[in-house]
Amino acid sequence: MTEQTTADPDSEPSPGPHEGAVPPAPRPEPDDHFATTDLAAGGPPVDGYGNAYDNSYENSYDNRYDNSYDNRYDNPSAYVPAGPPSLLQRIALRIVRRPMNWLNSPWPAERVVQYLTALVVVGGCTTVMLQIIHVPLVFTNNTPTGGDMGAHVMGPAYLRDNLLSNGQLSGWSNYWYNGFPMYRFYMVVPALMIVLLNLVFPYGIAFKIVACLGIVSLPFCCWAFGRLARFRYPLPELFALAALLFLFDESFTIYGGNVPSTMAGEFSFSIALSFGILGLGLFARGLETGKHRNWTAIVIALSMLSHGIVLIFVALAMLLMWLVWMDKTRFIYGLTTGLTAVALSGFWVLPFVQNHAYMTDMKYRGKPDGSGESFWMLFFDLSPFWNIVVTGFALVGFFSSVARRHLNGAWLGITCFALVAMVFLTKESLPVIGLLWNVRLLPFFYLLRFMLMMVGIYDTVEIVQKGMRLRQLTPRERSYTGLAAAAVILLVVGVVELFFFKEMPGARETDKDGQRTYSWGIGGWDPINVSVSGKTDAYSDGWTRYNFMGYEGRDYYGEYHDLVMKMDEIGKDPDYGCGRALWEVNGENGLYGTTMALMLLPHWTNGCIASEEGLFFEASGTTPYHFLTAAAMSANSSNPVRELRYVDNNAAVGVPLMQKMGVDYLMVFTEAARAQADARGDLSFITAVGPWKIYEVADSEVVVPLTVQPVVVNGRGGDQRERNLELGTSWFQNPEEWAAIPADDGPAEWQRIDVAVDMTRRVGNAPLEPGRKVDIVVPADTIEPVQLPANTVTNFVMGDQDLSFDVTQIGVPVLVKVSYFPNWQVEGADGPYRIAPNFMVVVPTSTHVYMHYDSSSSDYVAYLVTLLGIGLLVFWRVKGDVVHRSAHPFLTTPMADDWSGPAGWRDEPTVWLPDGSPPGWEPGGQLPGAGPAAEPRAEPAASDGNSDGSAPAPYGAPTSTEELVLPPAAAHSSNRDNDDDNENDNDNDNDSDSDNDSPWRRADEGTPTPPDSV
Repeated sequence: MTEQTTADPDSEPSPGPHEGAVPPAPRPEPDDHFATTDLAAGGPPVDGYGNAYDNSYENSYDNRYDNSYDNRYDNPSAYVPAGPPSLLQRIALRIVRRPMNWLNSPWPAERVVQYLTALVVVGGCTTVMLQIIHVPLVFTNNTPTGGDMGAHVMGPAYLRDNLLSNGQLSGWSNYWYNGFPMYRFYMVVPALMIVLLNLVFPYGIAFKIVACLGIVSLPFCCWAFGRLARFRYPLPELFALAALLFLFDESFTIYGGNVPSTMAGEFSFSIALSFGILGLGLFARGLETGKHRNWTAIVIALSMLSHGIVLIFVALAMLLMWLVWMDKTRFIYGLTTGLTAVALSGFWVLPFVQNHAYMTDMKYRGKPDGSGESFWMLFFDLSPFWNIVVTGFALVGFFSSVARRHLNGAWLGITCFALVAMVFLTKESLPVIGLLWNVRLLPFFYLLRFMLMMVGIYDTVEIVQKGMRLRQLTPRERSYTGLAAAAVILLVVGVVELFFFKEMPGARETDKDGQRTYSWGIGGWDPINVSVSGKTDAYSDGWTRYNFMGYEGRDYYGEYHDLVMKMDEIGKDPDYGCGRALWEVNGENGLYGTTMALMLLPHWTNGCIASEEGLFFEASGTTPYHFLTAAAMSANSSNPVRELRYVDNNAAVGVPLMQKMGVDYLMVFTEAARAQADARGDLSFITAVGPWKIYEVADSEVVVPLTVQPVVVNGRGGDQRERNLELGTSWFQNPEEWAAIPADDGPAEWQRIDVAVDMTRRVGNAPLEPGRKVDIVVPADTIEPVQLPANTVTNFVMGDQDLSFDVTQIGVPVLVKVSYFPNWQVEGADGPYRIAPNFMVVVPTSTHVYMHYDSSSSDYVAYLVTLLGIGLLVFWRVKGDVVHRSAHPFLTTPMADDWSGPAGWRDEPTVWLPDGSPPGWEPGGQLPGAGPAAEPRAEPAASDGNSDGSAPAPYGAPTSTEELVLPPAAAHSSNRDNDDDNENDNDNDNDSDSDNDSPWRRADEGTPTPPDSV
């Protein structure tokens, strides 16, 4: 029997081979959570820091080897060699392994304090958000309403009923705007989540759960980011409070991310933001350890697929973080992770980029727009006092992170500055693509600034503490300082939000200097006064209640229900039939729950009655022509597409436009609009429902033969969306100036002409300037009309993603009043060609014409890119993790040097031997069950461990709550995480600025050899 000795924490054993040792059973293949090494080279398996460990299991808090060996020492007779575990056993082990290791780790006082802090703060923030969304209403079986959300109801239901059943994630819908490509330009992941939940819950409940998911999960995701990005305690918890401040920031209500924006309909934005923050945390940890490449790529891809604006932020943030951490191996890690994420999202991102020219630019004027606004007001959106507090501490946090060389803290500040620059640079939208309203980038700046503020507050507290003690803080002092700081900040945030929601005990509404205020004080002395500004409560509370009471909870639901059912009856009536309906746009429609309530006509009528107006404004090139028509038939239209030449409430203008658009039914309710409609002979009254009058529009077919051959307009330079809009609106509103309808392309025999801007009717000098109107273009060449033979269209059938009809004359062009998109294909005709106003024209080569929407060749390429991304996930799993030279890019110590940690971080080395023997086995030893039992491994000396008596962390590894900062050159401390994937969460706070000045030692030499100088 070989004598065992207690390990000396400052020495390392010789790694020479143990003669006669029997190697352990083969270990399972490594998974994504383990680094790999070339075992054939004779070296032990190593983790991301060059420290050896057994790949077969995640190791517990202070033992980096297979725990089963402990059992063999303790009870060798009970060991019976067994074969490899089954698949189900491996799955079960993976499920319970990490929670058990986490629970079995030592729980010193500091760790208990820190986890209780996380439970109180993160749990408290989540509980507050659950209160705000009114959980009982979320689980009430009704249909959510309010703002855009009330119209979003249609999308996931269409995906469920019409697309997924055909194996499609995107396709065509005729429900809105004469048809548009559904989920081509809008994000599909949130809709998929709703459809998935709909398998368990009723549709309305599933919708509301997903709509709340982003705002409820954001505090947790910000906390997780802080943990993953190695911010020290209590900053991850404070990041959750920062998320709460952001969510309740009501300085904006539509930009995205906060509660009001989410309830206005931007719930996909908030979901994408939570995914993005979590993905950036995984990316930060991967840049440190080389791990999590697959998980990072998946979460980032989910963020990209949930909202296009968040995609811009995540791409920018990842790029900046990658540059901050850049070295040779991190270049590889960042490049491969980013490419995998882009590939996974390729099926949606690539078609979006390729087809953006067929979208409508709403011409949102970038801010500031000159109406008393300034960039200063955009970036400093709070009251003067809070602007100073938030921005001041954020600057402190940035500079202190730079000084301490905390890379992720510095990244927060760098990204804030980059976002500020982006808001400046995109005032006129994105180059080439356009479509971006620059203020949509502000929410990211606001959130990161709140997070950086928390860094500044805590760093200020710690600096004051160090100054008072004239020394570094001990781990226990730092832990309790963090607890006190978290408690105070939690109290301040709580008081602020109590005022915000007007729930502060002892506060009351008073009049101060003629202004209504919400005041708090003692004995008539009110030190705190908050302007009420006409609000009775926070939008964040009332808006969620309003939305989730549903359409069914509105006072006018009965009228809305009757109107929708009447339209359904008309559609089923053989004297009328299914068709398109244009309804009067007016703010009074909000009595039904949202001004967009009638956008759900196709949703309630199973597609029989399509709504001319829809939600996804940018998704169809026909959108501007609808709003020109709606304005002419409405007493007070919203006119959302800027710069169009609207004519309001004039049926003489509006009815011909409806006929051009193929509108079958008109629905109006104001006295002015009804009077206009009653005066028209080409509008036939059908019935009335409440204040609504419903008319049938004469001579408004969807497919009509042309009597004059179209002309092809030669291309012009500049923004092609604008050129097409100019051409389309010029013919649409001034047809008398055109002897033939203009097309973008056509057969060779069609006449080609140039067009020119009519400068006498130009309004404004440049696009997006105040008062600017879309230019009117006129033919620059004389159009020679070509009369066409008489043709008759019969047997027209409109499907969800196809249509068909018969003609009596082959070769005579036929106008199809369905939105043009390049994915449309035709059989029995040439074309389709794009023609004003964003419709299609075909030239029949057969008496039967069949048109269908299908995937294009470029779509298939995009699908292949996503399949490549899935293949990359498999490849990275097989290949293993990236092995960095060190945990910090500015430490030049090679990973293979296996630096041990400072004294007090180790109990004894656990290096696998070159012959494959586990740590602790003596030469000649045998596995239990194969011969004489080995002696139990000696326990560490009682003096081993941390100075406060708590158990030591694995040597060379920082605890979960430590920062990863570049150590001062004199101390040469290291921050490595050998078991970050275990999340063993050793909270003994052995920071890089620890008072421990023990030199680093090489495990294979046992002599002090400090890292290379930085």
